[in-house]
Amino acid sequence: MKKLIIFFAVFLFASNLVNVNFFPQNNKLDILLSLDSKFNGKVINIGKNEFLITDINTLREYKKNFDKFFVKDVIISPSKEGVLISFDTNKKYKTSVALTPDGYGLRFRIMDIQSKPQNTKLVIQNPETSLDYVSYIISLAILIILAIILWLFRKKISKKLPVKAGINILFQKPIDAKNRVALIEFNNRKYLVIVGNSNILLDIFDENMINISTKRDFDNFLENEISEKLDNLQKYIKNAEQLKEFNERI
Repeated sequence: MKKLIIFFAVFLFASNLVNVNFFPQNNKLDILLSLDSKFNGKVINIGKNEFLITDINTLREYKKNFDKFFVKDVIISPSKEGVLISFDTNKKYKTSVALTPDGYGLRFRIMDIQSKPQNTKLVIQNPETSLDYVSYIISLAILIILAIILWLFRKKISKKLPVKAGINILFQKPIDAKNRVALIEFNNRKYLVIVGNSNILLDIFDENMINISTKRDFDNFLENEISEKLDNLQKYIKNAEQLKEFNERI
């Protein structure tokens, strides 16, 4: 009789189970028990994969199956002292219990302690992916080096005599550090010019007026034919550069 009185007293003051919701997430399963009053019971491990939650009344059994999850199924069934939670899993796990802020909800969590964090795959790189990444960096570096070489080559070429389409530079010889004399061919005519800081046309020859086929012929031509003219031009160039420097200082 005394045990019967205690049983009805527990039933009278215990919370009633209103609903059960399951929330599977990655490596954990949350089971939320909704109650009609604040929970004042305990959670007791009574066996392998079995837990007793006291001071909760229910006449209904809740069952949930899961596909490709570390928990295969969960059964929540009525018991004399509360509700019994049993589940099937072959993984190592740990459990935790928490109340909602108002105390009308109990969260029972089952967590797989063997699974790796979700972001592990982001840290571990596939060797083939790493190799592709290194190849990409090497290719990019080669392209940058080639671009620098082409830029330097273009810069160096731009300092020399500009060559237009159809103009052929036959021979050239430096006069000083900043000027050179050149024999160029354009439209079957040859032009003797000084290029550099001073661009001066020295002479124009028709196709058969001069016969210069080697560098030695060109040097002899400069020495014998226009040496005096070159001396005067060097003086002119020197005076022009001095005048330019003077104007810049002003």
